[in-house]
Amino acid sequence: LLTTTTTAAPTTSASPNHLKANTQNRPLPNITPPHILKERTCSGEQYPQLRTPTQPDQPPPYPISLSTTQSAQVQLGFTIPSDAIGPCSLMLSLPDGCSVTGGAQINVYALDGPAAGDLVGTTIFSEGMTKVTINSFACREQMCFGLEVASAADGTRVEFVEGGGVGLSMTYDC
Repeated sequence: LLTTTTTAAPTTSASPNHLKANTQNRPLPNITPPHILKERTCSGEQYPQLRTPTQPDQPPPYPISLSTTQSAQVQLGFTIPSDAIGPCSLMLSLPDGCSVTGGAQINVYALDGPAAGDLVGTTIFSEGMTKVTINSFACREQMCFGLEVASAADGTRVEFVEGGGVGLSMTYDC
């Protein structure tokens, strides 16, 4: 007759090592509070060229006018350097005093690339907007977008002059 005795390991209620408190007076890692973090800077920024049937590559400044009564999108194209490091971020800046008339929700559509024809962003155009990101994309040498007013009451419109730090831009190398 052979008998074996098995003893279970003692159980403890001790915390796992990764949850232990700092009881050995070791310095805690230096973590910057979120409200003190520096703003991200980008070394590249391009402004769009207006694309119209009569003038396909008009550089800024030029007026942008969007309304529910117009049938065509405002089309903008960005030329990005071939060595740009992504992502490329579509930005909007309408600072105080930039003479925005009206205000509206604007839909942004891709006109080229892998998402051609798709809605790729929506934003509100109104005076006093500091720089905001509409969306970010993999950088390509040519990036084109169409803008139109989202469904709204008739007469909704937004107008401003693109250029001089006002309007849309594309940042890269961030």
